[in-house]
Amino acid sequence: MKTTAMGVILELTETQQAYLDNLMARYCAAVRWSFKRLLEGKGIRDIRQGVQVKFNLNSRQANDAVYDAQSTIKSQYELVKLHYANALAKVEFTQKRITKAKSSKKKANLQKRLEKEQRKLADWQKHLEAKTFPTIVFGGKRLFLERCKGNITREEWQEARSNRYLSRGDKTKGGNLNTRLYEMNGQIYLDIAAEPTGTGRYKRITVPVYLAHKPSKKTRKINGRNYRQMVLDYLKTGSSYQVEIIRKDGRYYIHVTIEEDMPDPYHAHGAVGVDTNPDGLGIALTDCLGQYRGSQWLGQGEWTYAKSNRRNNLIGEKAKKVVALAKETGSALAVEDLKFKHDKSVTAKFNRMSHGFVWSKFLAYIDRCAAREGVPVIKVKPAFTSVIGILKYQHQYGLSNHQAAALVIARRGLGFDYERIPKRLVDRFIKAKEGFKKLNNWQQWSAVKKAILKQLKKKGVNSLVSWQVHRKELLGVG
Repeated sequence: MKTTAMGVILELTETQQAYLDNLMARYCAAVRWSFKRLLEGKGIRDIRQGVQVKFNLNSRQANDAVYDAQSTIKSQYELVKLHYANALAKVEFTQKRITKAKSSKKKANLQKRLEKEQRKLADWQKHLEAKTFPTIVFGGKRLFLERCKGNITREEWQEARSNRYLSRGDKTKGGNLNTRLYEMNGQIYLDIAAEPTGTGRYKRITVPVYLAHKPSKKTRKINGRNYRQMVLDYLKTGSSYQVEIIRKDGRYYIHVTIEEDMPDPYHAHGAVGVDTNPDGLGIALTDCLGQYRGSQWLGQGEWTYAKSNRRNNLIGEKAKKVVALAKETGSALAVEDLKFKHDKSVTAKFNRMSHGFVWSKFLAYIDRCAAREGVPVIKVKPAFTSVIGILKYQHQYGLSNHQAAALVIARRGLGFDYERIPKRLVDRFIKAKEGFKKLNNWQQWSAVKKAILKQLKKKGVNSLVSWQVHRKELLGVG
């Protein structure tokens, strides 16, 4: 698994800064030039040779620049496919809404939306058929528009377009030939090949760097992961590593990417189900037979309004806590296999809410933390987890709706995909018993859900969340 340690260059002399700025400007220009030549269909070998001569880079730097341009092109083609699929799904979704709409006003509004979505779909389809992609602006479209309006200077625009340098590693050359990291007297240094001298050698600059680690002010112990020591230990292996230098607000940051070894997952004796929500996590523990063994609610209201850095830190802490719980109990982690697509025609309010939602970030953190601890992760289909939890397990074990959903997720992770519907629900809400028996399990739960919602709507309730309030009355018990 690849891991990136972040750091910063501590100090630069004027000469070193000039060398580094010049290298970044030449490298970024080489990436842009390679990008255009690749779109023109020129050969990779010819482009690399052209980069070396035109931008005064060595062969490895030229290879890195061409690789950078190739990665950009590849990602853009993949984005076209993704945007086309999402646009097509939006059109189909809006068409279904139009057929179900009853008022003429709503149909008219949906028709306008459909026309807008069809125009976007046609644009993406043209790119897909022609094997092209929208114009890319190196430096950012927003700044480009500001430059066109004269709101920023030419120097500021050039700064945005020439602010990074990427150097890939090579195991045969001791890790990374162009940008070497090493430690001396407790200080880490970065040695950079900056400019050729014309004799086959390169002027090199050596600068002290700081790599992220958090020593406690009281105990001097490291809080969290010691990325500094992780990188130093990795350097001793002689394996390749990648270094990226980024200039931002007058400072020079470095990203060191290494390959981290992961332990083999252990054999689990149960499962911890996790139900992710905007304001916290529902957790449920089961044994190997899928029997309930405990639950808890890890609330985190800050997730919905905290700044991105703060939110990321909070999500990471919760992910570590959940992984630690699974490891202590010898259980696997069962999470929902959620797909993050913008394939629904939704309101601006929903878009604002979903943009700051924690699903994607939390699941990514879970995968990484679990891999480091050897905890097996099982991804399950999310369909009807909340419905089954509310209607079957919430009252039985006295759980919240999120904890009940987590219990269903844990059981599903252990292979208990079939959830028998309680007889009392079938007898009370299903009239056509014979036809009901022929449905698959999820269709049966869907039918029960629709029947219960129909009764709840008569009481002015549009969600199953209030099922426990009206449960006895609707079932005719107690």
